[in-house]
Amino acid sequence: MISVELSYIAKTLDWRLVGQDKSIENLCTDSRQVKAGDCFIALYGDNFDAHDFIEQVINAGATSLIVSKEQYNCSVPQLVVEDTRRALAQLAGLNKQLADVKTIAITGSCGKTTVKEMVNGILSAQGNVLATLGNFNNEIGAPLTLLRLTKQHEFAVIELGANHIGEIDFTSGITRPDVSVITNIGAAHLEGFGSIEGVVTAKSEIFNHLDEQGTAVFDADIAYAPQWQQQNQHRKIAQFSDGNVLQNTHDVWATDISILSNGCATFMLNHCQESQFVTLPIPGEHNIKNALAAAAATMAVGISLQNIASGLAQMTEVKGRLNISVISPKLTVIDDTYNANASSIKAAIEVLGRTQGQTILVLGAMGELGDYAVECHQSLGSIIEKNNIDVLMTFGTMGHHYGFGYEGKHQNFDDKGALNQALEQHIINDQIDQPITVLVKGSRSTAMETVVEFIKNIGVTA
Repeated sequence: MISVELSYIAKTLDWRLVGQDKSIENLCTDSRQVKAGDCFIALYGDNFDAHDFIEQVINAGATSLIVSKEQYNCSVPQLVVEDTRRALAQLAGLNKQLADVKTIAITGSCGKTTVKEMVNGILSAQGNVLATLGNFNNEIGAPLTLLRLTKQHEFAVIELGANHIGEIDFTSGITRPDVSVITNIGAAHLEGFGSIEGVVTAKSEIFNHLDEQGTAVFDADIAYAPQWQQQNQHRKIAQFSDGNVLQNTHDVWATDISILSNGCATFMLNHCQESQFVTLPIPGEHNIKNALAAAAATMAVGISLQNIASGLAQMTEVKGRLNISVISPKLTVIDDTYNANASSIKAAIEVLGRTQGQTILVLGAMGELGDYAVECHQSLGSIIEKNNIDVLMTFGTMGHHYGFGYEGKHQNFDDKGALNQALEQHIINDQIDQPITVLVKGSRSTAMETVVEFIKNIGVTA
């Protein structure tokens, strides 16, 4: 956080200062993590109220407070606000203004974390970058990310997620990006959005607060591209494609696409009359689109095509996103457990389908789909069949719907222990004389990473 006086905050944001003025350099939201000199903001929720811990945080060294309940006879100055959750966002927006950085905001139904890491990798070779950590991409996480900005940062890469309409409008409003990216649209969080049309409405909010001189980045091949072109007709538009040669001077596209034996893609990255050859270090043909999105976004802040290609080639894997571990000559496990929706599962299935030997797909149920849950799970059965997956093992009450349209061996489990036992029996089966590749994926609520760890432990001697 950039050092700022309480009086300046109060005047700028129309808050009320009680007590003496002082500067703050760090904001803390967790009473257990307060350090000497911190400003503590008392957030609240359905089951907690941090105002109950004011005495504790002062004793721990907090030298100022932001509260919605004024603390009487308080030994430290306080900023009194109507709502501390809203105040957190307002202060984050102020810190963003003071930082004066080139900002790229990224959303989409899937791929946004990978694109964020690609953009971060490209920009890190050019300057000091702040990027969203983990899944700090919601109404609390995005402000906390923006509050990490300092005067030393030159770029900010902000991931914006949502599970209801209006959330991205709120977070992009404090982010005020120079470049806004939509990676794609798919069936994710339908319980909160109501329909695919609701998803489109929610993701399109990222353009609501895009700078008038900014750049809107999106997939030229997607059905909603004309809608986004209309929405951003007064701004610069950079589209990306892995099939069509685009004409706009800001566009990028891929040609000469090839998939290597390790599942990684090579392609020619094109912009206007310039081209650069790219080899992606992470598997999956779908990552070509992610790379194109990252290229268009970073080109919009002045990065050359050569530096973009170099940055993409040096990208490191994203934890829980198609991480390949060779456990033994017989066993390989692919960890894709970060999260799951229909689009990301389809991409994972295609990666597994390209591998040699026997393939086992282990899927946890998808969450937050509401009335679309059965339909979304069943839509993947034919894709599993098309990619010649040998064995399908599923987990969760919705898991059995993955088998709709799949003709191979399918077992569904409601107990993680039973699933692991069945996997172990299959992996150590002496009758299988070919390498086995197991891909594990599922929504966060299914905690499928525990299955990955189990496979790694049993597979040492497999």
